[in-house]
Amino acid sequence: MKAVKFTTILKWVGYATAILSLLFGIRELVKIVSDRIESRRKIEDLLKSEDVELKVRDYAAAWRSLDQASQVDANSGKVHLAQENVAMAWLEDVHLREGQKFSDISEKVEPVLSRGITSTKDPQRSADLLAHLGWAYFLRSRDGVFGLDPVGAYSKAAAEDKNNPYAEAMWGHWILWNQGKLSEAAQHFSSALASGRKRDFVRALQFAALENCPNGECDAEMIRVANDIRKENGTIDALTVHRIYSNYYDRVFSPNPLTNQFLNVIPPAEHLATFHWLCDGLDLDDSESMLRMGYLATLEEAAGQKEEALATYRTLRAKVPMHSGPLSDAIDGGIKRLGRLGAAQ
Repeated sequence: MKAVKFTTILKWVGYATAILSLLFGIRELVKIVSDRIESRRKIEDLLKSEDVELKVRDYAAAWRSLDQASQVDANSGKVHLAQENVAMAWLEDVHLREGQKFSDISEKVEPVLSRGITSTKDPQRSADLLAHLGWAYFLRSRDGVFGLDPVGAYSKAAAEDKNNPYAEAMWGHWILWNQGKLSEAAQHFSSALASGRKRDFVRALQFAALENCPNGECDAEMIRVANDIRKENGTIDALTVHRIYSNYYDRVFSPNPLTNQFLNVIPPAEHLATFHWLCDGLDLDDSESMLRMGYLATLEEAAGQKEEALATYRTLRAKVPMHSGPLSDAIDGGIKRLGRLGAAQ
């Protein structure tokens, strides 16, 4: 009898233990699920913060937000993707603070780019990341770091994704940075545009490359590029417009606009239209405004708009002192060349 009671007690103990184990397991499961929900919430909040910071181009803050998110879940695909996107955007828009070097940023983002290259199965995504890795190498070379191979990365990216806009544009920039041939660089920029992606980025980098180019041909190429953008109904930022405008100084006033290579770098009528498109809205002082009118007069003459050119020259003649410099000489030359037209009216 006692044995039966003892057995019964053991059974109840077993039942109780099983119930307690079940309750403990349920509690642990609830905790795991709760922790995961909390982790996801933290990551989502940090991703929202990163998105806002990225939109206002505070890349360092966006990077810190993602670093915190990575500490919550080091394997989060969303965090990895966001880190790669911030890395690329930061490299495209690097602005150094006092005492900072390009390498401070490049070395920070390179591991993320490399991780993305090896993990993605999308050739286009891989090529985008590869191109930015090459750009990171280029930026580090500006700090005097040698032995890196930007072109190797650009070449591999272009092989993975034909006409990849990042790889081709960065490759063209590299050529002009190293004082290579303009024609070779132009081919890479054309390939980048052929992709149909990231046109604004390609054009911005093309202008940056041309502005840093010591070759006089690059100034003329800027006019060609601006003309193409006008015909594409594109836009050019104000700073680039001012840089293009500055190229007219000392290049426009010549003995004869009809033979001036700079004025005729594109068909004169198109050059005149592009000049209006670029420069009519510039906020200039009186002296600069008269220079702009002088450029306009020579462009009108080169484009065969003789009546308009003569009228512009005469308007300037009433405002510009005689024998006061290149503008005054250009005015006199223009009125002399077109004077018969005025006499016949």
